[in-house]
Amino acid sequence: MKRWIALGCALIWMLAGCCAAAESGTDYAAKAAAPAWAAVELNERGYLDEGEYILEDAEEGHWMYVSPTLRIQIERTYETFDKVQRKDPDQAFYCFTAEIWCDAAAGELPHTVFTDPEKPKTKHDFIANIAANNQVVFATSTDYYTYRIKQKYPTGIEVRNGVIIYDEPREKPEKMPNYDTLALYDDGHVESLQSKERSAQEYIDGGASQVYTFGPCIVRDGTLTEYIATANRSNNPRHAFGMVEPGHYIDVICEGRVGKSKTMMRSTGVMMENLAQMMIDRGCEIAVNLDGGQTAVMAFMGKQLNRVVKSDPKGRKETEVLAFGTSESVKPQ
Repeated sequence: MKRWIALGCALIWMLAGCCAAAESGTDYAAKAAAPAWAAVELNERGYLDEGEYILEDAEEGHWMYVSPTLRIQIERTYETFDKVQRKDPDQAFYCFTAEIWCDAAAGELPHTVFTDPEKPKTKHDFIANIAANNQVVFATSTDYYTYRIKQKYPTGIEVRNGVIIYDEPREKPEKMPNYDTLALYDDGHVESLQSKERSAQEYIDGGASQVYTFGPCIVRDGTLTEYIATANRSNNPRHAFGMVEPGHYIDVICEGRVGKSKTMMRSTGVMMENLAQMMIDRGCEIAVNLDGGQTAVMAFMGKQLNRVVKSDPKGRKETEVLAFGTSESVKPQ
């Protein structure tokens, strides 16, 4: 990527930095050029000058959306990991990686979309239905906090679109989930704190528009957190959301508990430490584990991408999605 600026010395510095990033970065490093599998030309900022580009290729495992302020690239890969300990389970699964760029300065931000804005805590539907009915480009599951309400557990810190839903920090966090937060700010950056470190109002006063509670935080400052050393070594369908840099996000869902079909391999799920390493490999400076299992679902253009256990093929019915972009090309259910 080349960025032309007025001062010659600054130009040289920028080009040197870009070259270094190209040599040392991963395949998930931010760059203006579109991936080889997408027939679209992007501007120097990595977006379109006008209109929108949509690619849906489920057979090859590629999906893409680009507008003047939003870019989403999704790839399905089949991942395997070697055993670290003798008793570790075999791991082989489909992973869905959504890489998302938002022009925060233009007001393009992640936001929460409810099944029913009039009943944000009680009205439930499947993730793909919520996305389709609200014409959301990319939607993913969140923290499933309504389960904690039903079980009469402390709910945690829950802020949606700048409005406090719950402000009930966990006094003695459990190991899993440990009630770490995932806070998304209007300037595009992401934070994760322990439950009692900041109130819901303090998050809002600091510029956060969305705060979810689940955890743990699995990557901080680009390295594994201390939690990983004691994480259980079981396979599960898992979901993590992370930030590469402000406005540049990574959302990962790893399938699990799904058998082989005529066209797809089986998915065993993944261990937490490997999920964390995957987020680092994708360039995340920070990443937080969200609710997995049947909760973990992502949808593109109103269509579910990942498979879920046979008993709940559409995942759990939920009250909300974490949403990126809207488009009239998404057909309501």
